[in-house]
Amino acid sequence: MKNIYLIVCYILFIASPVGAQECNEQVSKNRRVQIQSGQLNKELLKVVQLDIRRKAWLWNDRYNATAAFIHPRVLITAGHNLTNRFDPVAKMTVTVGYTTNNTYRAQQHFATAMYKNIYVLPSYNSAPTFEDDYGIIILPDASLYQYAGGYFKLTSYAAAKPTREVFMSGYPDPITGMKLWTDKTKNYYFLDRLLRYDFYTLDGSSGSPIYTNANQLIAIHTGGFDKPNVCNIGTPITPQIKKQINEWCRAHGIYLN
Repeated sequence: MKNIYLIVCYILFIASPVGAQECNEQVSKNRRVQIQSGQLNKELLKVVQLDIRRKAWLWNDRYNATAAFIHPRVLITAGHNLTNRFDPVAKMTVTVGYTTNNTYRAQQHFATAMYKNIYVLPSYNSAPTFEDDYGIIILPDASLYQYAGGYFKLTSYAAAKPTREVFMSGYPDPITGMKLWTDKTKNYYFLDRLLRYDFYTLDGSSGSPIYTNANQLIAIHTGGFDKPNVCNIGTPITPQIKKQINEWCRAHGIYLN
């Protein structure tokens, strides 16, 4: 009888989400750390700021977001940063190590076109869901990567077996998008095919990598909420997502590790 009890407890334990299912916005806001130029390390230099311009949005043609290196020429970000459901993304500037308006390591400017150098699922363009909210950017060359700190290993959430602590870094400033913040938390859990966590996020956080201390990028930040105690959403990396990203990359002669 004792053995049966232990087995039942074990099943309940592994089936339960990691961490608490409540998030305190104010606690998370005070916990995060703003990075100064002298504090940039290899991990943080893998995370980049996006200045995105849409072709025809006369009233709001520019916005900021976050992405991360998964290859010297490939960035991963949220699909809603790139979607052409509204007006197409026409060009962008990618910046490494942006800590103030005038302080950064390197920038690259280039024109963009869907399914030429930016990619999201066609089904996401027509009917977006959090599960499919991911996309990639193919850089013109590897020149920007010289200033990066390496790249994350794209890893499915299930295969990563994350530790008790996960990390997020990004550019959440909705006005300038030029301030790099980082944070770590034990308060995260997997529910309904999505990752939930208590990271404090703003508009520019979209596309921020969720990663482990083993350099595994396991999710992309895709959803934030205004309610103080509602946890934010990440799109977890799955084998299907990895397969799709590899297919897009192979069209450019790029092969991910």
